[in-house]
Amino acid sequence: LTKTATSMPPDSNATRSIQHFHDDEATVPPEIICGYSRRKGAMAVGLTSLTTLYIVLLKYFKDSSSYLPPAPEFCPPEDKNSPPCSRPDLISFEIISGICILYCGISGGLAWTRQTKSAFQTTEARLFGYLPQSEALAAVNFTFQVWDFFTSLTISEHGTVVFLIHHVLAGLVSWCSLKYQYLHYYGVYFLGCSEISSIFLLVMDTSRFFPPQSEGVYSGLVSLCGPPFLLTFFYYRIYEWFRVSALFWQDVLKALRDGTAEKYRPGKSFVLYAFMIANIPLTLMQ
Repeated sequence: LTKTATSMPPDSNATRSIQHFHDDEATVPPEIICGYSRRKGAMAVGLTSLTTLYIVLLKYFKDSSSYLPPAPEFCPPEDKNSPPCSRPDLISFEIISGICILYCGISGGLAWTRQTKSAFQTTEARLFGYLPQSEALAAVNFTFQVWDFFTSLTISEHGTVVFLIHHVLAGLVSWCSLKYQYLHYYGVYFLGCSEISSIFLLVMDTSRFFPPQSEGVYSGLVSLCGPPFLLTFFYYRIYEWFRVSALFWQDVLKALRDGTAEKYRPGKSFVLYAFMIANIPLTLMQ
């Protein structure tokens, strides 16, 4: 099992566990080991932790109108007997989203620049190679998308059809990558690097819900995030997204055409079709 991973099919007599090689090596596992089975405990803890933190933050920001007033359009109609408007749901949602996005963006960015360039040189490696960081990203992303979907149903600003469809599609590709050990090379980019621009967007979104009330650190941070958001969005969400997507389609179509898909994942070619279908609306949502 080498990092070129060009033609060796899974060996039924090989070890039943995925071997962990050096970080700069991409390997094709001898057998399909379900990532969900190994990470379901951590994912359950993660989902519980996100929900618990959200409840704690809701209570903490329950009466935050004096220091974190929301923009008028995000408040219910007021009358003289109405209490001051607070939106603990919005600020709590933004904080938890920021934690998850920071992890995905930084982890994915580091893995993409340090480990994928030299190791994943073949179609087989890019589609079937194993990378621990990518599996972790898939687990975190799936957990976050599940939490995000159900929490968004309680927040009108986030519970739109477009947002909910995005959560379903992002969760689906994360689950398939984790369950069937597919696309670890592409997972680093689509589940990680693409979130780098979202780090800056999150700050700007927060300022839309909670506009700065005076000149200060918060106001300065919002101003500083504008230029890097534009740069990272253009690079990661447009230029690189289309470049990586084109390579992804090229690899998948080649593997389906020459039988490589069935060689490495017998009976699981439907997963590649699911990835291709999901890539189209996710690209349009950029």
